Amino acid sequence: MAVGVIVGLFFLIALCYASAGFGGGSSYTALLLFQGEDQEVIRSVSLACNLVVAGIGGWMSLHAQRINGKLLYPLLMSSIPAVWLGTLLEIEGETFEMVLGGALFIAGVLLLFQQRGCEKVSEVRLPILISLGAGLGVLAGVTGIGGGIYLVPALHILRAGPPKEIAAVGTWFIIVNSVAGLGSVLMSHGAQPLINFQWLPLSVAAGGLIGARLLQGFFQGIWVRRVTGLLVLTVAGRVLLSLN
Repeated sequence: MAVGVIVGLFFLIALCYASAGFGGGSSYTALLLFQGEDQEVIRSVSLACNLVVAGIGGWMSLHAQRINGKLLYPLLMSSIPAVWLGTLLEIEGETFEMVLGGALFIAGVLLLFQQRGCEKVSEVRLPILISLGAGLGVLAGVTGIGGGIYLVPALHILRAGPPKEIAAVGTWFIIVNSVAGLGSVLMSHGAQPLINFQWLPLSVAAGGLIGARLLQGFFQGIWVRRVTGLLVLTVAGRVLLSLN
């Protein structure tokens, strides 16, 4: 795939995702995997792009949405060390593709079938939040997917809060875990994989700013999720079917 094409695709993904209030991590990972990049490139670039787009959305929504610290802090407390652990795991090529393909498949299904949240709220026990944060943290570190795509549906199922509150928690979960994961990858493997693809974070920054400022609400979130779900499922199927 030509450089201009992949830059344009990353820009469009960030544009659409930011306009609907999402980050786009699963799509960045899927495209890099389709491109045939190795796992260190996938991890570093996906986490960096996740951080950029989620950071834009998080900053712009900071004063508009109430951050539920009682919900967010236990998730972060367990996920931050788990992200570092995930980035340090050395996984062989085929095993990495199997884990990533499976993660993308689940992400695609969640994107296609996630329903609107329920306003009814139930208190979630601390051990459940800690376990959820730790599991998603390891997954984020291994695959480069920020974890919000799994966290938000799980919190809706648990009725952990109103939809906007859950969305804000998901955004900041992605931001913090992307910082932790990217820092660990850079310390372990250096900045060269990210430097070689520095135009991709720049591309999503432009797309994210335009989407968040000018097109907020233009693309309906449910259609962004469904179209992206089809893309992610296609890449996941291609990866899983290619395994021996």
